Amino acid sequence: MKVAEQRSSKEQVIAFVITGDGRTEQKILSAIAEKYNGKHKLLLFPKSSISKKTGLGTLKSVNVIHKLTEHSRFLILIDREHFDRHKLKRVLSETFKTYTLIDENPYVITSGNIEIYLVILGERIAVEEHIAALIELEFGMDLRGDMDDIKELKSKIMTFIRTMGIKNYRNLIRNANIENVEKSFQPLVEVLKLLEKS
Repeated sequence: MKVAEQRSSKEQVIAFVITGDGRTEQKILSAIAEKYNGKHKLLLFPKSSISKKTGLGTLKSVNVIHKLTEHSRFLILIDREHFDRHKLKRVLSETFKTYTLIDENPYVITSGNIEIYLVILGERIAVEEHIAALIELEFGMDLRGDMDDIKELKSKIMTFIRTMGIKNYRNLIRNANIENVEKSFQPLVEVLKLLEKS
């Protein structure tokens, strides 16, 4: 399975990826997706987001993107700091006339022919917590501690990665044991396995 900004004619797009803020998720998703089969299966992750929304607001973009692109399956990645269960249900009610929701991370939402896999990243705040968990499993180094400062955690992770000569998140994930990746990124891996079977 691979992640790309554009589709080629040989590949089957299995989901259109939307994220609320940044490209970190793209790098992480690309590295994890490479560990799974489905050579001709593609997660389409456009460089400039059509949605221009963040957090749960990305759900409001699904209908527009569906009309513009005819994609009907979406993978939405949101950091935990931008997630609230009650707000999720409110946004879904405002966005879709009818829908079904499997209320567990990863969340599965269907409305008509639209299917959404919503993955909440981070134990308390953001995706970097998954990276720190992977580092702990791979190297025995706990970078998280009692930390609520995500900027400090990012700094510790990057210092560790550079010190170890790993260079970046992508290389860390590519070289990691698959079992450790699956433990560290459990909801994201679960969705990739579901998409791989589609």
